[in-house]
Amino acid sequence: MKKTTAIRRSVIYRNLYPEMKAIFGAEEAGCIWRYAEHIHQHLHAKYDAADSYHCGRFVFPAAAIYLALKKRHPDYDALGLLRSFGTKTGERMRKLIHAATSLPFVPCLIRRNLSRIMHHASSAELGYTRRIVYDTNDRSEVDILSCPLYDLAKKIGVPEACRTICAMDKVYMTGFRQIGYRRTKSVAEGDDCCDYRLWWDKQKK
Repeated sequence: MKKTTAIRRSVIYRNLYPEMKAIFGAEEAGCIWRYAEHIHQHLHAKYDAADSYHCGRFVFPAAAIYLALKKRHPDYDALGLLRSFGTKTGERMRKLIHAATSLPFVPCLIRRNLSRIMHHASSAELGYTRRIVYDTNDRSEVDILSCPLYDLAKKIGVPEACRTICAMDKVYMTGFRQIGYRRTKSVAEGDDCCDYRLWWDKQKK
């Protein structure tokens, strides 16, 4: 079995705890968090064998927090909280990417390798099935037909928890300077594919 990392050590999800304290108060937030950690351990024990593509580090914490919230506060919009958190996290990541691509050679380097990057990021080796729509040096269009993150969330029984990750993705991918990005659909949202469109855009700052 893979080594389990507690949610409180997750670079991404540990930042949700202060938000939960503000919403539920310190005592109740602590109860929710401890229950989520318990569920997180259980998910690792039960689904590590099914996690062939190492998606659990993203999916297990989201699923555990979601399940803990639903258990202790069944009428609360747990999915809304997680999606909002995903968007905020994506914005933090977007700012880091925007800063990292401020050096003039970085966007050009991405441009020269755009097709290669997209082919790797959507490869069968990482658990994806895809349809190549358009592929040139300056533009890459890929439809993701199945996603290992969403597949793992479905195995757990909470496919909707994957929308936290989709919310991050939708925002942080806009941070690359001179690389245009658009995604209007998501498998996790019930669409037939995730329609990734990336292109060279010299005017994009």
